[in-house]
Amino acid sequence: MKLKTLILRGYVFTAVIIVALSSFSIYFIERLNYASEKILKDNYLSIESVNKMIDNLDIIDNSQAVLLSRKKTEKETSEKEYSEARILFDRYLVVCEGNITETGERELLAELRKQYEKYITEIETADSSFSDIKYLNVLLPEYRKVKAFCFDLLRMNEKGMLLKNDIAKNVSRETEIYMLIVAGISLLIVLIIILKAPSTIIQPILELTEKVEAISEKKYSERIEVKSDNEVGALARSFNKMAEKLSEYEKSSVENLIIEKKRAEAIVENMRDAIIVLDENSDVIFVNKVSSELLGLFKSDIAGKNVYKIAEKNNLLHDILNGSDQPLPDKSGNTNTYLRIVYKDKEEFFLKDFTSIPDYTGKIIGTIIALKNVTGFKELDEIKSGFVATVSHELKTPLAAMNMSLRLMQDPRVGELNSEQKKLTAAMKDEVKRLLKMVNELLNLSKIESGGEIYKYQEVSVEELIDAAVTPMLMQFEQNRISFKLNVEEGLPKLKLDVNKIAWVIINLLNNAVRYSGQEGEIKFSVSRDNSCIVFSVSDNGVGIKPEFIDKIFQKFVQVNKANIDSNYKGVGLGLAIAKEFIEAHKGIIYVKSEYGKGSEFTFKLPLS
Repeated sequence: MKLKTLILRGYVFTAVIIVALSSFSIYFIERLNYASEKILKDNYLSIESVNKMIDNLDIIDNSQAVLLSRKKTEKETSEKEYSEARILFDRYLVVCEGNITETGERELLAELRKQYEKYITEIETADSSFSDIKYLNVLLPEYRKVKAFCFDLLRMNEKGMLLKNDIAKNVSRETEIYMLIVAGISLLIVLIIILKAPSTIIQPILELTEKVEAISEKKYSERIEVKSDNEVGALARSFNKMAEKLSEYEKSSVENLIIEKKRAEAIVENMRDAIIVLDENSDVIFVNKVSSELLGLFKSDIAGKNVYKIAEKNNLLHDILNGSDQPLPDKSGNTNTYLRIVYKDKEEFFLKDFTSIPDYTGKIIGTIIALKNVTGFKELDEIKSGFVATVSHELKTPLAAMNMSLRLMQDPRVGELNSEQKKLTAAMKDEVKRLLKMVNELLNLSKIESGGEIYKYQEVSVEELIDAAVTPMLMQFEQNRISFKLNVEEGLPKLKLDVNKIAWVIINLLNNAVRYSGQEGEIKFSVSRDNSCIVFSVSDNGVGIKPEFIDKIFQKFVQVNKANIDSNYKGVGLGLAIAKEFIEAHKGIIYVKSEYGKGSEFTFKLPLS
């Protein structure tokens, strides 16, 4: 049976139960309603009519008593009341005679009418000699007999009402019992259906859910037994087909993965770089040949073991994991951390790199430690630095001689120059001066890269440092009509640093600010404290730096916006690279914020300790 049909039958059965309960309820409510109506129809009308009859009978008797007074006004009133009461009594008596519901009620009403007519006849036949004696001996006894019949009729109907009330109570109790029975039967049927439903609908779904969870755990051998031809059976067949396809795919995928794994292992094994692969628990999964040779351990001694436990007995691995390496500049002028390792009887340089391996959820499931052999690059860098230092040193002497010769040519004692000659010699002197500056920067950079730069640390106040850096720049500010603003926080502690190096950095930043601000620019120099650091900041409102140059600005030989620089201020792009080396040698950091067209802000921080 299809699930659709089964569910439809369930709805129909529920509707049948609702209709049955509603029908039983309506039936028993109608029974109660009938019993109530019967009480009202059978007895209440008679009781009310009898009470009215008794009231009018009393009025008739009172009217006869009034006649004894023989007062004319009272006699007329009593006669009127007598006539109205008699008419009403007859009317209610007719009502009672038309609503006979009790056994013996008909005979009692006949006796009542007979006695009433006799009573009225006695009243009507009374002559003018009506006296108290006749009222007491004739009319009053007849009145009491009629009233006694009325009370008998009243008690008969009251008794009948009580009996019918008991019948209504019995009907009510029967209704409760039958309704409870019907509700209990309906509830029992519903419970049976609820208990039976899981075996036909819910149980296959639960089984399917269990099998799907097993499939998600790569248990592709799981199957569902097909027990029906309904939708659940069709779903079970589709699931079995899917599991079979997944099983086939897994077999083919595993084979491909094994092949690819072997290929990847072969590639990594023959790499010149050292590779160590760790799992999420820092246990070694794989090491290549270079790694085992560098560590001096066999692969069998490393694989499957925790890398930190191995590092406790292996100094090189300990240095790799704990960062015990030497900072050296790379070929681009950036400082990287290298490891000096004696490998195959030769000192070689390795650059280490840690790469985390995330899964599709972002959870880290492993780490790759790579030691990249950069010995060749380091040797080339050293050759380049030596060549630059040699060339710069060789250029310095002739450039100094040229500068001296130009100064002599400009001396009037040697001979007067015409205006054109003065312009040419002035331009030549500026170019020689610029070349000397470039040569000096190259020599400084070579000295830093070779480790030959000597730092003379001393305690100095911030005010002394600012005075040493800003004073040489005041004339330049004045010549370019620069608005210079200095803002120094009060109470700054002393710093331990090389005054000449840090002053050179500040001068270089101020000089760059003048160079890129142009005439009548604005430069702000501020010094403040930030926790355990002193922050130096130089900002200008010049041309700014384009976004693509922000990350390259501290590299060697990088210049931006050359077209906006006067030839007297042009450099070779080494100043910021040297400044970065000086700041990092003091364990500080330097960075820049800039918006093209609005200016730049160079900031460096120096630690207090």
